[in-house]
Amino acid sequence: MSRKRAAVLAAVAMLAALVAWVPGAFGAQASGFDTRFVDLPARDGVLLRTMVMEPKSPGPHPLAIVISAWGGGVTQNTVPAVNLANKGYTVLAYGTRGFGESGGEVQVAGRQDLTDVSDVIDWGLANTESDPNRIGVAGVSYGAGIGVLASGTDPRIKAVASMSGWSDLVRSLSTENTRHSLTALVLHLSGKQNGRLSFESDQMLAGIYDPNLTDAQDDAIKAWSQQRSPINRVAEINRNQPATLMIQTWSETVFEPGQMADLYTQLTGPKRLEILPGDHAATESGGLLGLPSGVWNSVYRWFDAHVAGTDTAIAAEAPIQVVPRPGTNKAEPAGDWAAVQGQRQQKLYLGAKPAGMFGGDAQLLPSAPPAAWKTEVNANKDTLANGGIPLATYSLEALSGNPPTAMLQVLDRSSGGMWNGPKAASAQKIRGYITAHLVVSPPKAQGTVVAYVYDVDRFGTGKLINYTPYTWRGATPGAPLPLDLRFTPTAYNLAAGHRLALVVDSKDALFIDKNTDGGKLGFLSSPADPSWIDVPFAG
Repeated sequence: MSRKRAAVLAAVAMLAALVAWVPGAFGAQASGFDTRFVDLPARDGVLLRTMVMEPKSPGPHPLAIVISAWGGGVTQNTVPAVNLANKGYTVLAYGTRGFGESGGEVQVAGRQDLTDVSDVIDWGLANTESDPNRIGVAGVSYGAGIGVLASGTDPRIKAVASMSGWSDLVRSLSTENTRHSLTALVLHLSGKQNGRLSFESDQMLAGIYDPNLTDAQDDAIKAWSQQRSPINRVAEINRNQPATLMIQTWSETVFEPGQMADLYTQLTGPKRLEILPGDHAATESGGLLGLPSGVWNSVYRWFDAHVAGTDTAIAAEAPIQVVPRPGTNKAEPAGDWAAVQGQRQQKLYLGAKPAGMFGGDAQLLPSAPPAAWKTEVNANKDTLANGGIPLATYSLEALSGNPPTAMLQVLDRSSGGMWNGPKAASAQKIRGYITAHLVVSPPKAQGTVVAYVYDVDRFGTGKLINYTPYTWRGATPGAPLPLDLRFTPTAYNLAAGHRLALVVDSKDALFIDKNTDGGKLGFLSSPADPSWIDVPFAG
């Protein structure tokens, strides 16, 4: 079985497990609220299956709308709904159109999904004792993105809580002209398995992982994605001034955290950003299963402050909270996104590979090599370096604290370049965006490289810190081609005695690459244009 096929099966299985879980929480009937299920009519006649929890005490009560995630049904959010109801909220938890027991077709956060949020609010105000001035919307993943978008179209929404959501769907599906094919494949297959995709949604999701996609089709997918991106609706959101909570993970294989930081920076209303170790929906899944959850506790506290108005303590805390990798660390507070970034940049230059069979690996040097050098590897060949399995690899990190590892001692040096940095004399804090400038000589006019940054221990085992792809077109084969790479942001603690390593190869099952027919991929450096990697450190 190929690595890509195994990754798809594992990711779909992980997503299916989350979708299928239905907590048994109806012992809550004996508590201070009543529960019933209704088929709530949207304005176009589609029925949205909705779980209604209403306090028995006299109203009006704050109203919490909880939107299901991709593939989920009406009971997916039972546990947080119960917790909110026990705190005195009227809760309407509904399955999005096209999924679960709800009617209609999946529009992927289209216009009808946004009007659905307003229709659910309308129904709640008309049929429960809810306060029209105290309304909040929360969701995980798909529900998170819909909630943030809806906060720009419905001014009644006073607060929104986004867990593992997105701000830029274009950026989520492609990096440097390299499409995230495995993520799109998982979303498409799970969407077809658990719901009813509209014709447009089916075509767009399938196109993302089509290796023969034309430029016109690619442009159509980007236009479709831009319409569904909150980063393009900032003016509308800011006009309504909702209090926005965003919780994301460092190793998101679906919606990378940098896009949420960009949205956070542009929002002008009350806001909070938390970034934790883990992968898509991993940190909040425990709360859906009834386990203690810091993520959901932040949601409850955010609603208490900005919806119910019963406890405003969270508003007095630093608005950004980041938890570094690896292991289990305390959150680091920051006043703004700039304060999260490391203020000490260390530029390390790629050195020449030593000659001879036993010359060892090339080094990352503190200054540019005085002489030009070139080394070549087999193009279109994979190595053991890889970004992992979506929804699985880094979900394990969220539980164990341990990043994915690679036995770099046995990395195929004939198909990938590797450069080792100096040992850290003391513990170092990497904070922010790692960047790199690579000069390559491509074997073909188009092609792809994938760069990986590892934390390497004294035995040569690497823990993956970050990775990023880059695809070029229209290059001259054999001629120097400069590539500028920007990794997604991270917060990572490098232990004393460990070293950084840069690995570059040309394939990863996560991406559609543009390599063809093999050939030799060259890595170059010269005094006029040296190759380097720049790492931001705090302190």
